[in-house]
Amino acid sequence: MNQSKTMLYHFVPRLLVYPGEPECSLIDFSCPTLGLELRGGIELTTRRPYPNKRYLVACRKIGQKAMKGFLVESRNRVDVFTTVTRWAIGADRIIHHYVQYNVNDAEQNAVTEDMPLWSAMWYGLGGLSDRRPAIAQDWTPAAAQPRMELIPRSRQGVYTDSLDADGRITKRTEVLNLHTVEWKPVFNSSYSFFERIPNVEMAFQADPNNRNLRR
Repeated sequence: MNQSKTMLYHFVPRLLVYPGEPECSLIDFSCPTLGLELRGGIELTTRRPYPNKRYLVACRKIGQKAMKGFLVESRNRVDVFTTVTRWAIGADRIIHHYVQYNVNDAEQNAVTEDMPLWSAMWYGLGGLSDRRPAIAQDWTPAAAQPRMELIPRSRQGVYTDSLDADGRITKRTEVLNLHTVEWKPVFNSSYSFFERIPNVEMAFQADPNNRNLRR
């Protein structure tokens, strides 16, 4: 990665599924601005990298290790963009998770929605600065990091839900404001805290000229 000319985006599409809820699977993840359409079972798979095994997390379909999301490398910096993740619920439902990202600065060359990486362990990495935006100072990652779920539950963040007649979520739209982070200490580190963070060598390449996207 030529860090002077490219931007690295770290996405962590997640679905929270409780015991007794229907079986769920990833259909696809798309971002028209970056020219991405990644398919579940082809480019992406779902695994459980967290101690809380209720989370299904999309990651690159490579190897066997459960990773926290995936990386996208872009030659152009994009500051406002939206992703759409579609999940199949049981045999009869599809739900949509929209996340609008607003990048608040251009100081560094990577962004991540993995909130623990905004502040945790920075002292141990040599004193890197806290990258939490003002709105997130009192939020906890467990309650505020973007996630999809089947029914509404108490949480933090900026989001709206659309529900069906049975009170189940059909669409969730979130807005995430975030600062840039340094890519090398986070996405090219051997430190054990980052063992489930994808390495820059695993990044997909953005293709803004992709005309075959589902819009």
